Amino acid sequence: MKRKETYLSRDFRETAALRFPAQAKELNTAFDMRLSALLAENVGASKEKQYHLKRQILPGIAAYETLQRVMPKEEALQTVHGYVERLARTSHKQLAALLYIPGLYRLVPGVFVKSTRSVFGPAAGFAPKELQTGNGVWRVDMMKCPYHDTCAEYGCPELCRCFCDSDDISYTGLHPKLIWHRTKTLGRGNDRCDFCMKVR
Repeated sequence: MKRKETYLSRDFRETAALRFPAQAKELNTAFDMRLSALLAENVGASKEKQYHLKRQILPGIAAYETLQRVMPKEEALQTVHGYVERLARTSHKQLAALLYIPGLYRLVPGVFVKSTRSVFGPAAGFAPKELQTGNGVWRVDMMKCPYHDTCAEYGCPELCRCFCDSDDISYTGLHPKLIWHRTKTLGRGNDRCDFCMKVR
């Protein structure tokens, strides 16, 4: 069965083709083999957690490790960061465009509450502590996160910062009346991620 390409695997293949044409085939094979191994090692994870593992975490780790064969570690990290950043900038544009619809911005914190409960809940390996959810405010402390845990488990905790940064890129400055705020993240070595999205 052919796996569905993720944005990370697509971008990785593009880097291999453009920057390392002579080794592209070998790099793609190495990436595919590593990703298959990672998926096999995590086959027991819940369906909710698999969503994050398959879409971002494991392809990110596979790309990061494979790129280190042809470039220094720091450059490999920046390269994967670039992939995640590109997606975040696209989603920021799309969301900001959507929020031109008058009054729609007011619904954003409520949408965040719902999606935290459905996609970023304990079943997926997250441990959200709801501080305030309602009246135009979404404040959640994330005490545990599979992005952080999995990257750390595979010896690349620094990779998690790519995913932390993508939140900031996606949600900062979406609308003049929306405030996105976060001072700490697990991926940057803090004891929690303190998320906040509120209507001013």
